Amino acid sequence: MAKHDSAWKQMFNFYRDEYHEQRAPMIYGDVWLKTKSRQRLILGLTTATTTPLSTVSALTLPQIGQHVAAGDVLTTVSDASGEHPITTPFGGTVLKTNVDLLSQPTQLATNQQKENWLVWLRAD
Repeated sequence: MAKHDSAWKQMFNFYRDEYHEQRAPMIYGDVWLKTKSRQRLILGLTTATTTPLSTVSALTLPQIGQHVAAGDVLTTVSDASGEHPITTPFGGTVLKTNVDLLSQPTQLATNQQKENWLVWLRAD
């Protein structure tokens, strides 16, 4: 006979999976987006974007307090094959930037997706 999970365990697994699906980042082209609160957004680079990059030599990010509009260049990633501008899907004011990536841009290729966050935005 097959072993059956208790009703409590089934309910726990159902809500755990639903929680993770609700908290999963949304993908917009080359950028993933995760909401922290009503107007705070975290934007980062997807694994599909960073995988084809060779050794990353430079990374540019907007300044804290700078306003970016949807469609503006969020970052420019430079590697051996050239510069790759990446646009933002949403507009807002930059609250925080990932200084670790700015100081060591080579980590983009080795980091997990959640560690490749670029900026925190206060959405318009």
